[in-house]
Amino acid sequence: MQEQNDIKQLLNSNSERVWIGLRSTDTWIWSLSDPASYRANESQYRNWSDNQPQGDGDCVYMDCGNGQKGQWHDAKCTEALHFICYNDSSKEFVPVMEEKTWTDAQKYCRQYHTDLASVKNQSENDQIQNIITSTKQAWIGLHRLWVWSDNSTSTFTHWKPGEPNENNNRHNICTSIDIKHYPRQWTDEKCSEEYPFVCYDDKLVLIRENKTWTEALRHCRNNDMDLVSVDSEQMQQRVKMSITKANVSDHVWLGLRHSSVLGIWFWVNGQTVCYDQWAPDYNKDLNKCDTTVRTGAIRTSDNKWISRPETDTYNFICSK
Repeated sequence: MQEQNDIKQLLNSNSERVWIGLRSTDTWIWSLSDPASYRANESQYRNWSDNQPQGDGDCVYMDCGNGQKGQWHDAKCTEALHFICYNDSSKEFVPVMEEKTWTDAQKYCRQYHTDLASVKNQSENDQIQNIITSTKQAWIGLHRLWVWSDNSTSTFTHWKPGEPNENNNRHNICTSIDIKHYPRQWTDEKCSEEYPFVCYDDKLVLIRENKTWTEALRHCRNNDMDLVSVDSEQMQQRVKMSITKANVSDHVWLGLRHSSVLGIWFWVNGQTVCYDQWAPDYNKDLNKCDTTVRTGAIRTSDNKWISRPETDTYNFICSK
């Protein structure tokens, strides 16, 4: 919301709308996104009704009325329906008899249980169908994927009521801010429309590819950047924010390298290490009779720095 407010202050345009970097896809994903919750292809199970999805909306409900047998339909996420939560502690599906929008249902399930229900196979579909027979229709956790132009997924949204409402050709739908009407919320528009636009520039660029430290350094420098040097608490906080988007990487490379000759750590920009956030056990392997060059990474679990062999492969952060 802070970034949304920042954009409001920047905008000064005669146009009714300005582009931001959010776009629609043809991909459907579960609200419960933890890969550990699914085996094999369970996250890809679908039970669409005939001619579904039709492009009616970005959220999915299960229908047990009008002869439907637990089949799925897409609908506008702003519709108010009953919904099914999943509780991981009890391994149970929990019906909720209140009517809520899909987003409010998701918030409720995450607050009081685990998440909106994922349906992994026909057996679970039958189980939920038996639960919601009396309510006829209920939200489940499937929804359309929207992504930012840097390929990060969308978690925060600020849609106008009734939006998004473009129903056709979903791979060509992009997002604008309606700047003429307060509170300046989002609308979906055909990407081929022409509007002013808002760019975003950050000195830090997270590369969500796993490379060795040397490969990471080469990638940054080939793109007129360098592996990031963290010389202050402010930069540490910026790095911390960046690594929240790391792609299944338990460490992220920093521009840290160890000199076994001098016995010191230094940054690739030539600075020695004054400010640091080393983990207590960061150098436990440095005294081994090992010719492996040691380089520095930040742990995604606690944001502490740690020594790693340069041959490990992780995501990395380049600095402009």
